[in-house]
Amino acid sequence: MQALLPVPLKEGDADYAALMMANYLLGNGGNSRLWLRIREKDGLSYDVRSTVGWDPYGTNSWWIASAIFAPTNRAKVEVAFKEELERALKDGFTAKDLEEGKQGLLNCRTLSRAQDRNVAGAWARNLDLGRTFAFSAAVDTQLKALTLAQVNAALRKYVRADGFAGDVKVLTSCP
Repeated sequence: MQALLPVPLKEGDADYAALMMANYLLGNGGNSRLWLRIREKDGLSYDVRSTVGWDPYGTNSWWIASAIFAPTNRAKVEVAFKEELERALKDGFTAKDLEEGKQGLLNCRTLSRAQDRNVAGAWARNLDLGRTFAFSAAVDTQLKALTLAQVNAALRKYVRADGFAGDVKVLTSCP
């Protein structure tokens, strides 16, 4: 299963760090809502996650959620996915979620920058975009300063659970 939702943001926009964190808490970190519910608690999926495919050039990013599961679990996975998404949108995240998320996401970003392959790729990307690693440092500073209100507002502004119709497409295989 894959759900796609256009996000009218690009890297570095005002809501960039807040949506990055909201996504981390919802479906990207090891303690994310989707992982804990669908994989750990319900045992329905081999893998479940969400990510934001950031466009560095224009406001053409994508929020992408996916799950790998046995075909017999499809309906249950879709229900659990929708319930967790609706719960996150309705109730938001907690201060504890945010503090743990900040630590986890910042550690992940630091570890990524400690790997030669990632540094080389980031260097090439920065050259193409006309920026330096100061951009990453600024994002880390923004992540550290995020408030719970900013994170919850970004989630509610850019991610919807109003059914999988219209702009959201549920696919049985990757496009």
